[in-house]
Amino acid sequence: MEKRYTKKIVVIGVLFLLLGASFLTFASATNETKKSNIPLSRDGSIVWEDNFDSYTAGTLLGGQGGWFPWENDPNADANVTNDQSRSPSNSAELKGTSDMVREWEDVKYGNCTLRAWAYVPADFEGQNFLILLSLYGGAASKWSLQIYFDSETFMLRDYDSINETPYVIDDWGEIRVEIDFINDWQDVYYNDVLWLSKSWTEGATGGGILQLGAVDLWANGASVVYWDDLSVWATDAPNEPELKVESVQGPIGVTATVKNTGVAPATNVNWTMSLDGGLILIGKTASGSIPEILPGGSAEIKIPFVIGFGKTVIAITAECDEGASVSASQEATVLLFLVLIK
Repeated sequence: MEKRYTKKIVVIGVLFLLLGASFLTFASATNETKKSNIPLSRDGSIVWEDNFDSYTAGTLLGGQGGWFPWENDPNADANVTNDQSRSPSNSAELKGTSDMVREWEDVKYGNCTLRAWAYVPADFEGQNFLILLSLYGGAASKWSLQIYFDSETFMLRDYDSINETPYVIDDWGEIRVEIDFINDWQDVYYNDVLWLSKSWTEGATGGGILQLGAVDLWANGASVVYWDDLSVWATDAPNEPELKVESVQGPIGVTATVKNTGVAPATNVNWTMSLDGGLILIGKTASGSIPEILPGGSAEIKIPFVIGFGKTVIAITAECDEGASVSASQEATVLLFLVLIK
């Protein structure tokens, strides 16, 4: 009798130790998330455009339409002119020390396209640049593209590679830069001819970020080049939910948290939870629906009680009406009524 009583005490003690340890167990599930589709249009919607026609010819460009000289140096300003124009009646005249910047915010989703038209006179001399920055900050800027008209070769050239293409003289030509932020890529066209493709973040000085921060028109001491009809077309900021399973916990039953890490409400979130593997007598599966999870919010889902034995995998799926979904899995061991998370 004494030996049997001792064995019972030991078994009960072990169970309580396991129970106590299980309450302290916390594990992050392995998530596979799927967002609702973001359209990848090469045009998107227009973010910004400037044809310089609302400014007075003969005035300085700095301080108009968001333009400012590099590091606000007055010697880097440029003129608005009506000597040449693609759309009536003005353009920007970049020559000598001119170095003009225009910034944007929030151009970083999906992809975007920048268009710019340039008129290179027959007597042009020097190198005149169009520069795109992922981040503007003076000398601390992140350069992603540096291309320039070179009077010695009559080529539009990439400063950071050997790529080049002929440019038209005494006429307007279009530079089009298509930036894919999802794949960190850019394609550069001149008059619809693709002549340059490379990484966006590493395309020039390296260490850039996945956004279009600014355009910089730099004369670099050269004679005049006229710029007109600049525009930026971009994919709109996503307005969608994103689901994530943040944790799976025991030991009594299984409890998990579904969080919306996106920027829009997730409605009608249908979820399932199942234990695959082992001998599960009670609590093998459960499902339900959550009416709404707000951005940054979360909801608890659970199998209240489990009885079984052996190793198992807790599989969780959730999907909302907006198309966002998540699949998560977590290894565990079921010991009678305890679910021990690995």
